Amino acid sequence: MTTIIIQQNVSGYADTMDTYIRKSKPTTSYSTANTVYTDGSDSSGAEIQGLLAFENIFGDGPGQIPLGSAITSATLTVTLSDGTSGQVMFYRMAQDWTALPSVTWNALGAGVQTDGVEALSSADATVSGLGTGAQSIDVVQSLQAWSDGAANYGWLLSTASADGFAFNSSESTTAPILTVTYEAPTTGTPGLLVTEADGSTSVTEGGSGDTILIALRSAPTSDVTITMSTTGRDDVSIVQAVLTFTMANWQTEQSIVLAAINDTLNEGAETFTVTMTATSADAGYNGLNANVTVHVTDNDAPALPTALSPEVVAIHNTALYKAGDASSIPGCGDPSGIAFVPGLDLLFIVDSEHDEKPYCSQTNLFVTTLDGTHVASYSLRGFTREPTGIAYNPINGLLYISDDDNNRIYIVNPANPTVLLSSINLSPLGLTDPEDPKIDPVTGHIYMLDGASRKLYELTATGALVSSVTLPPAIKDAEALAYDPDRDIFYVASGSNRGSIFQVDHDGQILATIDLLNSYINPTNGGRPKIKGLEQGLSSDPNDGDRMSLYVCDYGIDQSLDGRIFEVDLYSDWLGF
Repeated sequence: MTTIIIQQNVSGYADTMDTYIRKSKPTTSYSTANTVYTDGSDSSGAEIQGLLAFENIFGDGPGQIPLGSAITSATLTVTLSDGTSGQVMFYRMAQDWTALPSVTWNALGAGVQTDGVEALSSADATVSGLGTGAQSIDVVQSLQAWSDGAANYGWLLSTASADGFAFNSSESTTAPILTVTYEAPTTGTPGLLVTEADGSTSVTEGGSGDTILIALRSAPTSDVTITMSTTGRDDVSIVQAVLTFTMANWQTEQSIVLAAINDTLNEGAETFTVTMTATSADAGYNGLNANVTVHVTDNDAPALPTALSPEVVAIHNTALYKAGDASSIPGCGDPSGIAFVPGLDLLFIVDSEHDEKPYCSQTNLFVTTLDGTHVASYSLRGFTREPTGIAYNPINGLLYISDDDNNRIYIVNPANPTVLLSSINLSPLGLTDPEDPKIDPVTGHIYMLDGASRKLYELTATGALVSSVTLPPAIKDAEALAYDPDRDIFYVASGSNRGSIFQVDHDGQILATIDLLNSYINPTNGGRPKIKGLEQGLSSDPNDGDRMSLYVCDYGIDQSLDGRIFEVDLYSDWLGF
């Protein structure tokens, strides 16, 4: 057994992070305060949340706890200047709040939500009746989770009680102390511990590579050699394709770097498998293997047709998409976003105005076949009143729904879309008007627009910022987005540009403009189309094979039953991808 005491400014440790955020002062940072407060209702009736983390406590360095250790006890000691009779909950954080440039209520998107995305939905520790002075709290559940490989982002401290509490922060002379007793792993089930950044591995020809981290799950009795190999053609190179682990360094992660071989062949998006095979005199490890799927993006994209030749092949009246009793429930008047779900061959259409007059309807998601036949309607009111866009993620089979009031993306299963699975908070990224997400089927990255700033964003699968680009002034707003992964180009539109659709590249440069729809005057309101949603999906013609169409939402006039869906064939010579 080993006991380690983790305390600010002791034995060189300086990675205690603590602060609090308050709803009544949403833009104020308290990161240098000498006291951390937590309260269910402060003097103004608003909530205060506390945050506390001990960073870099796991690893192979001096004074660190080895990953995989069995935690036998873990005690957090804090010195309270104000006790409480109420319950205090310690939730493990699921996002790294310590990396924010300023930790405030607004920076964390209306505080921290215990939704499994920002913080876990159930508390690891609950205590009550804390008096003043030094108080000890059992946090062994959190420490064991972190030792087992969960990301250590510390805790959210929360209470529903109006009898709040306060403890001395790491800025004070009586900083929080964490005392951990553990047994370092020396035996256990042999295995390969493989970690992928962002949960996936992607490389691009002519671009940067990607890294996979490998360690062993238990101490071997003899050296273990890991050899990497790939399936298929030699389109992926591996830097240092052989790694060796010993009884001394078995738990230290070693990296392999993958890169795409930059050839001149047009091969499109591909996937390969990297297999890691162990050889050792230790029978438990000899022959063990693990696989990682590598997504390869080709930079030898097919040339775009010299000219777009768009043609409208179908128009559908969304007012006919009635939910329930057709005589009393209005149809979809303001289609705001559209997503194609392959396999089901269905279109999912959100309506951001259906809860407002004159509809006053709970229904805001409509499902149709590709030929416009209405098959189902749902209410997403349990988590969003303002669904502004929708995307299908072919990697995990889920729908991603944007909300420009709450600055979030909500994630649901198309088989049961009324049940919220998780969400992504976009406020820390600076988005204020998130519109129309779309998913890269190779990387899982999220592309989306911010209408207010006219920017095109690329996010990781978990919502971290990759890049953003400001669109040209000709695009007056940014509300509708479609992504063509085969050509690696985007289609952007907005109501401010009426029926015009812009084809743009990753730098935001306009490649072509499609004005065809401006000739299709809305028969209900007499105006040109007001585009709010775009999607690339399979053609509605069953004889077209894999031919793709662009589906366009005409929003019409707010709160008026004048919505339309256009199906547009963009390329007369496009024979399918």
